[in-house]
Amino acid sequence: MHERPEALMAEAYASQLIQAPADVVWDRVGGFDSLPRWHPGVVTSERVTRPDSGPLRRLTTRDSEVYLEARLAYDPHARSYAYEMVEGPLPVRDFVAKLRVTPVTATGQTFVEWHATFRLAPGHEGEAAALSQWIREEFFARGLRGLAHTFLPPPPRVSAPELEWRR
Repeated sequence: MHERPEALMAEAYASQLIQAPADVVWDRVGGFDSLPRWHPGVVTSERVTRPDSGPLRRLTTRDSEVYLEARLAYDPHARSYAYEMVEGPLPVRDFVAKLRVTPVTATGQTFVEWHATFRLAPGHEGEAAALSQWIREEFFARGLRGLAHTFLPPPPRVSAPELEWRR
């Protein structure tokens, strides 16, 4: 028996090595509302309350797109959380993602991975590859690069040359 194309799952995955210990990285990303602190494409994250619902966040991006996401799982010991997209501009259904922070014990660095699976909305079945790439590059990888950047040391201060008129 063959599945209809719209029933097939698509996925997106990105990972990043970060120059900081895992507990420190988890402190920065582990909060469900923390994306604006480290993701360059997310402007705000607001908690939303709905009856009979777990934690929800409403993300607004720099492009003024709005996503409503529900936290499905949270495990501070495993340094991971999972969520589903409830509403958003992407032509997807059953979008479930997981963010995980893992120590690299040999070096003291941290490996962070972000993975999602989803189905394409009817009428968008032929867009799986393009949409997977967009989620991977423009949201996941961009966010993880932003996270890594927050752990870089500040650039050295270079004093401005003395101006002639100040002498």
